[in-house]
Amino acid sequence: MILNKYTGLDVHKENFHATVMGDDGEILRRQRFPNSLEEVKSFFSDIGDGKVALEASYFWEPVYDELEEMGFDVKLAHPGKTRVIADEKIKTDLRASEALAQLLRMGWLPEAYVPPVDIRELRELLRRRVSLVESRTKYKNKIQAELTKRRIELDGTPWYGPWTSQLEELEIDPVEDYMVIIRSLNDRIDKVEKQIKERAEETEEAMLIESITGFSYFSAMTVYASIVDIGRFPRPKELSSYFGVVPSTEQSGGKKKHGPITKEGDSYVRRVLIQCAWSHINNSDSYITEFFDRLKRRKGKPVAIVAAARKLTVAIYWMLEREEKFRPGG
Repeated sequence: MILNKYTGLDVHKENFHATVMGDDGEILRRQRFPNSLEEVKSFFSDIGDGKVALEASYFWEPVYDELEEMGFDVKLAHPGKTRVIADEKIKTDLRASEALAQLLRMGWLPEAYVPPVDIRELRELLRRRVSLVESRTKYKNKIQAELTKRRIELDGTPWYGPWTSQLEELEIDPVEDYMVIIRSLNDRIDKVEKQIKERAEETEEAMLIESITGFSYFSAMTVYASIVDIGRFPRPKELSSYFGVVPSTEQSGGKKKHGPITKEGDSYVRRVLIQCAWSHINNSDSYITEFFDRLKRRKGKPVAIVAAARKLTVAIYWMLEREEKFRPGG
């Protein structure tokens, strides 16, 4: 008699691959079906209940939410730690879904954190702002290229005051087309930034992080949205590891050797941390700036700035843990 069912679901842009397994490891069902919520409902309506594991990917959120609404116990697998999938000698999608089901059945599934819906919405808002700014930069670069091609030099600082006024008086068709797009992007960016700022002002954790010189409301919210709950991390070391700013370690023959940082976690959040570290050391005389200055003389700026970002991460940990603003003296 089968008491439990364990389903591994491999999610792709076009299709799902699913394997349903019983308590004893017997494969009860394997199927490939199109990627749509209707197909998910259809497949799982025959399963009844049980546990489902799917790997974190760009498409996981609507599937996860739909399965939870259907009453399934859903687990999100950590893609970097589900090594059994990557290590399969014969890598197929069905074998991947089988591996997920097997790990789930054995209780060995390495789970990824699933943030609340409001945090997921915040993360999407932050990503949207980044995407819009990157698009605007692309069109600004196109305009700069048009000016260079025509050997036109304008007075003043690009994209400010007189410089922009001169640009608009040129009457160059490509430039005018790009400016229409940039104005539209400016409007959307202003709207999104207003939403982020309003949420930051209502978020105590973001306000604490913003008390660090070098952090804006946007960078503070980016870091907060990644952490969510400081209670998820037992110590500062775990938070630093989560952001990928700790050195990798190789151990051989009883000796430890430290290498480059692990670069685990969200690469964008790590870049934000390092950018804020640069801003901090250039605009503050804090203990972190002193640490950077000492280390750069021995190790160079690239190593020192990552170490400074790690120091900032430790500071953020204790600030959130103790609900205190940043203290430049340490």
